[in-house]
Amino acid sequence: MKNDYVVFEVDTVKFALPSVAVDRVERAVMLTPVPEAPAAVLGVVNDAGDVVPVLGLRGRLGIEERDVVLSDRLVFSSANGRRMALLVDRISDVLDIGPDAARAADEIWPGVSFLKSFAGLGTDVVLVQDMGALLDPEQERDLAEALAAMAGESAADD
Repeated sequence: MKNDYVVFEVDTVKFALPSVAVDRVERAVMLTPVPEAPAAVLGVVNDAGDVVPVLGLRGRLGIEERDVVLSDRLVFSSANGRRMALLVDRISDVLDIGPDAARAADEIWPGVSFLKSFAGLGTDVVLVQDMGALLDPEQERDLAEALAAMAGESAADD
């Protein structure tokens, strides 16, 4: 159980998160844009009254972000004291990735900050995601400010 990972795909790239870090997976819905949010933030969703930022990984891969499609999924997790979700194309598996199959990301891709490690699974390479490193401290602050401004606009509209 401790080595179980949820494997998901973004474009042709396979990523993984430890299953203990995944709160749940839901069918993607339309996102509400957040003006002035960092580029990685695609928008927000309302999750039982909580505003949850949705992040994309395509930009990190040098691929242009795209609109949400019906088959997309939202992977809900938490990092840095904030609930967030990742927009992914599909969930492909739940796998046991032992420590012997993984190598630290910096060993293979020096300077990469948003991944914990790479794991070789047969002919596939899986990028193990670090949710806490998706946004740097400045982006976290910008997101908090953008969400606060958005909440202020909503209150003014009421």
